[in-house]
Amino acid sequence: MTETIDTVLIFAAGFGTRMLPLTATKPKPLILVSGKTLLDHSIDLAINGHVNHIFINTHYLSKQIEKHLETYKNVHIKFESPHILDTGGGLKAISPNLKKSPIFTSNVDCIWKGCNPFKILRQHWSAEKMDALLLLIPIKNSVGYSGRGDFKINDAGLVGRDIESSLVYSGIQIIKHEICLDNKKKIFSLNEIWDTLIKKEKLYGVLYDGVWADVGTSENIKLAEDIINTKL
Repeated sequence: MTETIDTVLIFAAGFGTRMLPLTATKPKPLILVSGKTLLDHSIDLAINGHVNHIFINTHYLSKQIEKHLETYKNVHIKFESPHILDTGGGLKAISPNLKKSPIFTSNVDCIWKGCNPFKILRQHWSAEKMDALLLLIPIKNSVGYSGRGDFKINDAGLVGRDIESSLVYSGIQIIKHEICLDNKKKIFSLNEIWDTLIKKEKLYGVLYDGVWADVGTSENIKLAEDIINTKL
């Protein structure tokens, strides 16, 4: 039976420095792509994936994000102060507010074309053997991504590090959030959690066969808009 996972933490606290000058006076989550903010794209994607409880962490120009979210129901805002906590620290900070059940985490600067990524992850989740499940993208299916590979997957679905791989992390995962509480730091990356899970053989991955756009820079906005307006 597919487990009901209906909560997501959307990471929206960053400074968006790669998107300057657009982010000099506006937070990256509120940058428009095809007339719709990146944050709205992320929220709607989650809702369409039957995710009903949405948490959003904020820091940079947070008041603008709070104002923008006033019309949304079931959206909870966590302001990070005085410092940005990074992805692992952000999840750790919000963990006490969550029920003890796996959740999704999602980056805010991605555009998707194809099957809903939340549904795909939920279909492949196995709480008995997994502590986290990453949605990975073949670089050939990516738009605007200029980095190297991140991970490899073996036949059992276990994930390992491999910079020579053709797979990159998409920005969406399922994770048992309470495992972040084991990290004594306040500010840390999810990469630290993943490295621990790799050693324990508890980090799994599944491939996304649609198209994924990295909207981390201003130059990639037009590329993402082309993806939105193109039929598969």
